[in-house]
Amino acid sequence: MNRSVIHGDSFPDVALHYLTSLLKRREYANVVKYYEDNRSEFDAFGGTRAGESLHLVSQAYASLNNHPAALRTARLAQQEAVAEGDSVLLAEIFSTIGSVLIRLGEYKEAEKAFRDAESIFRRNDQLEGQCRALNQLSGLFFRQNDYQNSLAILTDALNIAHQLGDTKKTAYMMGNLGRLNTFLGDFPEATKHLQLNIDVSTELDDWLEVGRAYLSLAYVHIQTGEYQTAEEYLQKAKEFLSKQKSERDNVIYLTYLGELYRHMGRLTESESILKTALKQAEEIAPGTTLAGRAMRHLAELYVIEQKFPAAGRMAAKSMTIMQKASDRVECGALYKLKAVIAGNCQDQEACQKYFSLSIGLLSDAGVRFEKADALVKAGISEVFSKKKRLMFLFRAEEFYARYRIAPQLDKVGALIQELGEVTSDRAASKSAGKSVESGFLTNSSDIKRFMSQLAIISKMDLTILLTGETGVGKDHMARYYHSQVRPDGPFVAINCASVPETLLESELFGYKKGAFTGANSDKLGLFASANGGVLFLDEIGDMPFALQAKLLGVLEHRRVLPLGSTKEVKLDVALVAATNHNLEEMVEQGQFRRDLYYRLSGMTYHIPALRERKEDISLLLNHFINGSSLNLDSGKIPEEMLQQFLEYDWPGNVRELQNKVKKLEVMAQLVAEGDLVELTRSLLSTGDEIKNHSLTEKVAEFERQLIVEALLAAKGNKSRAARFLGIHEATVRTKLKRYGISLAG
Repeated sequence: MNRSVIHGDSFPDVALHYLTSLLKRREYANVVKYYEDNRSEFDAFGGTRAGESLHLVSQAYASLNNHPAALRTARLAQQEAVAEGDSVLLAEIFSTIGSVLIRLGEYKEAEKAFRDAESIFRRNDQLEGQCRALNQLSGLFFRQNDYQNSLAILTDALNIAHQLGDTKKTAYMMGNLGRLNTFLGDFPEATKHLQLNIDVSTELDDWLEVGRAYLSLAYVHIQTGEYQTAEEYLQKAKEFLSKQKSERDNVIYLTYLGELYRHMGRLTESESILKTALKQAEEIAPGTTLAGRAMRHLAELYVIEQKFPAAGRMAAKSMTIMQKASDRVECGALYKLKAVIAGNCQDQEACQKYFSLSIGLLSDAGVRFEKADALVKAGISEVFSKKKRLMFLFRAEEFYARYRIAPQLDKVGALIQELGEVTSDRAASKSAGKSVESGFLTNSSDIKRFMSQLAIISKMDLTILLTGETGVGKDHMARYYHSQVRPDGPFVAINCASVPETLLESELFGYKKGAFTGANSDKLGLFASANGGVLFLDEIGDMPFALQAKLLGVLEHRRVLPLGSTKEVKLDVALVAATNHNLEEMVEQGQFRRDLYYRLSGMTYHIPALRERKEDISLLLNHFINGSSLNLDSGKIPEEMLQQFLEYDWPGNVRELQNKVKKLEVMAQLVAEGDLVELTRSLLSTGDEIKNHSLTEKVAEFERQLIVEALLAAKGNKSRAARFLGIHEATVRTKLKRYGISLAG
């Protein structure tokens, strides 16, 4: 039957039915032919049925990779559907438009389309559609290497999938969460989600997804240096993927295996495997990132083999592909490679330029393990000064220490010691002896490693930025630093949050008599007062934005100009700054100067919370009790009492522990026959309550509190509350529903 001869009132229904059946059978060319043969009929009728039909045609065009036609037809469908208001059909059309715009490289417009789709699905209580739109939006951000946004949105989509009870979708998203966390460098979280992906996919007999998850797990272990485990996972991945006959996944498997063998020093095998991967990639997807990644790893291999011309040619081919795909992560890795090649070819200027491009791109993308590797490569390159090389290595060490990646941590530690000229036994002994005098006690190997490097850091004239929760001992660490590097000079400290904004500038920089009303005499500022010693700027994140520019100038020029003076004061000050804020987030939100942040973070160290270093609790408890009036039988802390201290969560960290001992001391004096064990149980009773809550419950309660506070501050305006929280309004709406938060009243 020739459908083109059907006219009149019956045409819309017949056309819609016919197009639907063709699309189900994936006869995309026939869909397009039918539409083009009957264009005048389609133009003649309108409304919902026209919108539905045109939407089907746009999907067919997209499947045939005719994306301009797909977009044009989808826009026509949008015009028809919009007359019916915010319908589910309109949301579906926006979803299709977003997918087509991605193919056309129009990412901003695609984001708008997906957000419109999600919003309309939400208003129609269509959870499945809302989940799908959020998943598409997450994929868009992933494609742009914006992994933080991708992760946040995917988490919202996953929560909706849980509500729907869609096990397959949940498994798929678990895998994506794992891959996102891998790129962000949170390998424990990545491993957890990928294992969940494997467990659920196994129950569903989805063996392709199982194989892909094992591939991703292998990749995690390649990055953490656990090569034997990585090889085992790759073997498991191969077992599942070989049965699925997925050519693309096989290329990824070969690329990972080639990368693994390169790390293991099996260079001949690595080269053979990577060449096979490249050949297969160029057969099935020539000129794509699939081939580009195999090229990159071949170039890495040629560098190890010192085949620099071959490495340069292969890196250039890969760079062409990755730049076209706007893949910042791969481009950043390739710039690192080009820097190494330039350094070995004695091109110092090119080497420095490429390292700068690499680290900048990888920082923007937030891919920490690739960035850490670039920092290590820069740290061992002799084109930089010793000071700058140490700075690179310290930054890499920070990442490896935070995620406890032992092989790389040991390697970087050895490089730092070698470059920094290890202190003598006498100096080390002196350092150990002063740790108690400075008031910083620890059994943490991570903290001790940092403390042992302070003498080296001081020689490099690096600013130290200490981060960590309130009460972890940032001020004590600053005093310890002073005792090690400038014990004969002054130690000057100021809490930037405790001084009024109007007084902070004069406190820091000083002033001359008559500089302003009330300046009755000259005042030496804290910078000048600290000359020859250490200046500690506590809570630097609370410094007013206007004052940050002047501080940057002082740090850059090492001179300070007091208010009302025309004569600069030359400075010789070792600077330590500290904060419990996330300065990176503050920079992104425009609350802290980016250039000042980079200047302050020459050496950043995060002091772990006390709950993360349980080995310090007994040491600190003994220290504080010995300095108190508490009398212990046999001079030893009762085992049960110590256990209670170990089980407590210590939200206030070391400062809270010290205060608990003081309170225990007072309580013991009030009780005639005080049993310290029982008193401790009473004192730390809230510890059991905290302990019995799961991590999920703690996070949910904290998140709920933040949202309520933001809504109160925004007077119930969800859009403004979202801006306060730095998240999308759709996320706020989802969480309002999840936590049952009502705006009534």
